Amino acid sequence: MAKEHSAEDSARYILTIFRRHRRLTGQTELMNNFTLPFAQDGWQLSDLAAGQQYAVEQGWIEVGKDDKFLKLTEAGFAQVADETV
Repeated sequence: MAKEHSAEDSARYILTIFRRHRRLTGQTELMNNFTLPFAQDGWQLSDLAAGQQYAVEQGWIEVGKDDKFLKLTEAGFAQVADETV
């Protein structure tokens, strides 16, 4: 059985993916680049949806046109920068 993740855990994993791709404030990442990591390693696509919603509520990301990409905000970048690698 897959481990249950909180919405905050999932949102922070989204930020980790931005960090892996070396994205800066205002830069975007295609949704496809989030679905694969969330489909493996114990994550579920439902975790992605919950994390995306939480990250938007926190002001860490914005959802792009037609939900095709996510944009890293200044607040999200600050969260990424605060996390240890």
